[in-house]
Formats: sequence, structure tokens, C-alpha cells
Amino acid sequence: MQYIAPGHIVAAKHITKAAEQKIKNKTGMTVTLVLCPGYNPARSPEQLLSIVAGALRMDVSCYKKKTRERDFVDLRFIAAYLLRNFFPHITLQQITVYFGGQDHTSIMNGLERAQMLIATGDPRFTTKYETALKSVNKWLRKEALASASAISA
Repeated sequence: MQYIAPGHIVAAKHITKAAEQKIKNKTGMTVTLVLCPGYNPARSPEQLLSIVAGALRMDVSCYKKKTRERDFVDLRFIAAYLLRNFFPHITLQQITVYFGGQDHTSIMNGLERAQMLIATGDPRFTTKYETALKSVNKWLRKEALASASAISA
């Protein structure tokens, strides 16, 4: 699965690199500018992970367990898949941090396996995925309603 960044993200990265170079040329200092697109602490990857774990009746600490038991593997597959869908700017390396420092290729494999299990309609996995997805959508709707009421107030 290859992620292609939208045009505005690519443009922002070019602007950032140009700004870093301009600062270096004028001051001699090397700086690293970090882009944080649309950061909203109420809508964070950590919050999504918490909601997915809760929906599957598991604890957030289960993400970092070094086990291949099916329930834990499914939890990681579903969470990684939802992270990539709802936070497209998140990198594979950032996802590895949430899962106890796995290699990024393990995350790639998990994403591919989740996509395959959903596409083939595996009943056990699909039931878990739909349960987690419903909880995430409910969380997002609640957040959207709260934002709308705050704006109209």
C-alpha cells in the first residue's frame, strides 16, 4: 500500500525545506521545522487507539504486548488500518511507536493483511473491524457535534 501525499502537504514540505535553507544561509544555523497539519488534541491517534481498544474490550497496553495471539494481532491490525485511514499524515514509523517499536515492515504487513481480511469478508475479523469502526465513527460524530455547538454559541 503506497501513500501519496495530497498537493497541499507536498507544497507545505517544499516551503518548509526552503525556509530551513534560508535560515541556514542567513544565520548559519541548521534548524528543523516540523509540520503539524490540523493538530487537534481532542482528535489524536492516541485517542483513536483508546477507542478501538475499548470497543474490542481490551486495554490500551495490549498494543505493545509482544504476542502473536489472535486477539492481540487483530487489535493491532485494526488499529493500524484505522490510523492510516483517519490520520493519513501519520507515518509507519510513528505507528511502530504505538505498537511497542515493531519494525515498519511489520506495520506494512499488518495493513495489507487487514485490507485482505476485510476484502475477503473473514467473519471473525470483519465483526471486530466493524465494531471498532462504529465506535470510532460515533466518537467523530460526537466531536463534530461539540465543535458545531461551540461555533454557534
